[in-house]
Amino acid sequence: MSDRNELFAPKLGLTLPLCSFHFIFFFLSKMNPEQTYGLFAFDPRAALERPWTFVTYQFLHGEPFGLFFGTLILYILGSALEAEWGTAEFTVFWLVSTLGASLAALVTGNALVSGGVVTGASMLFAYAYLFPDMQFLIFFVVPVKVKWIAWLAVAGLGWGLLKATLAGRPGAGFVAVAGAGAGFLFFWIRHHGRYRVKKAAKSAVVAVKSAGALREDLVLERRNRELFPKVEDLRRAMQGGGDPPPRQREFAAELGKLVVPGVNICKPVDFKGDKDGICVKCEGFAECSLRYVAGQPTEIVVKTRE
Repeated sequence: MSDRNELFAPKLGLTLPLCSFHFIFFFLSKMNPEQTYGLFAFDPRAALERPWTFVTYQFLHGEPFGLFFGTLILYILGSALEAEWGTAEFTVFWLVSTLGASLAALVTGNALVSGGVVTGASMLFAYAYLFPDMQFLIFFVVPVKVKWIAWLAVAGLGWGLLKATLAGRPGAGFVAVAGAGAGFLFFWIRHHGRYRVKKAAKSAVVAVKSAGALREDLVLERRNRELFPKVEDLRRAMQGGGDPPPRQREFAAELGKLVVPGVNICKPVDFKGDKDGICVKCEGFAECSLRYVAGQPTEIVVKTRE
């Protein structure tokens, strides 16, 4: 996850070019409003003839006030989300939100001459989900947590849908809801899907490691159980006095090579040989066996519960 101090760092990526397009289209509309809106606004009757309008309606603003706040929201939230997700995923998110509104407009037969609120609401919802306690300054003075701003935006979309429905134009209200909802739904599915994939991958890694550790324990136990009868023979030979036979001297040397440095081993009196499943699964078995051969402990005693 990105450092919170870098979330608003300006990046070339997609956010800055999108902000630039808003200004470019605004100046075009001021120079020749009829031609600009005719070419770039979304008209469901001519959408298939001008397919670029499925996207370009986003950049149209009628007034400087809308341009300023629409671009400011895009820059602040877009920079943060692009820094958090990366340019590729942010691009898909922006397209899903934009096309969600234009496709809804196509189905309902509504024109779109400005759509900054659509992607702005989608980005606000996604940002509020990720950083609910981040504070913004409303009117550059009043600090408000972004989650409450997001709930106000939800209420605003709901109120707009209700007004449009009462006015006999439910499709117009539905378009804004569809666009804002499409982007957030895409984000939510991706966010939770990624979480489930990571959780499943982590569980798989743990399972593989556990299986590997179990196999190592079984191999170690089998080796130690096979060693211990030879350890008993060597101990008896050592207790009999004199030098043990060459075969057992070779086994003693082999046992010394099996000692694993750095293993914490128990007291000699706690060594149980192959009498239970603890010592035979321990990497210190060879070292304890050598101590046992040398007479520590004098005998193996397996403690039992009373």
